[in-house]
Amino acid sequence: MKTEAIIAGSSGLVGSELLQLLLNSNKYSKVYSLVRRSSDVKHQKLEEIVFDFTDKNAYKSLPRASELFCCLGTTLKTAGSQEAFRKVDYDYPLMLAKAGLNNGTKQFHVITALGADANSSIFYNKVKGQLQEAVKKLNFDQLYIYQPSLLVGDRKENRLGEKIAIKVMPLFEFLMIGPIKKYRSIQVEDVAKSILFTAENENKKLKIILSDEIQTLADSHSNS
Repeated sequence: MKTEAIIAGSSGLVGSELLQLLLNSNKYSKVYSLVRRSSDVKHQKLEEIVFDFTDKNAYKSLPRASELFCCLGTTLKTAGSQEAFRKVDYDYPLMLAKAGLNNGTKQFHVITALGADANSSIFYNKVKGQLQEAVKKLNFDQLYIYQPSLLVGDRKENRLGEKIAIKVMPLFEFLMIGPIKKYRSIQVEDVAKSILFTAENENKKLKIILSDEIQTLADSHSNS
């Protein structure tokens, strides 16, 4: 039986990779992509919907789909303030999750971050953790939360600190074994592969997937 899916954040690092995987997967007959502006991506399965995430009424017209993938996210620098960051990384994903659930969505996938903790003293981690706690309270048949470590990919914005970390971390990652293996950096395409593999193969009520398991799932996808 073919499945219809919605993806939000398909212009981002992970979202752009995941969109292509969804379109190429035999599981999906239709993929709705919620975008702020039209893109140049064309595919017979794809329907782009120009969507105003700031408009609460827009969520009422969300298309029906059994699976919803949320890849929304920004940075404090890009957002410009903590308030603006919280809107993108908490308000919009939560409104999307609630709208999807009300509209019949059974399976919800959302990306947070390694270290997400609603009680963290670090604002970024705290917001990510608060989002996790909020979506866990919703009654999805299946909820998958992905916590990647440092993402390696072709970023549009210039983030000097992350560029340095991406160059330096591989020199030490062979030392990251056992419990600290989850702190290894991870390629954005591998995060996307893990999400698709989970959507195609898992059947759990709730699963929080740490970065090292994300890598394992991505490898499973590549070998399947």
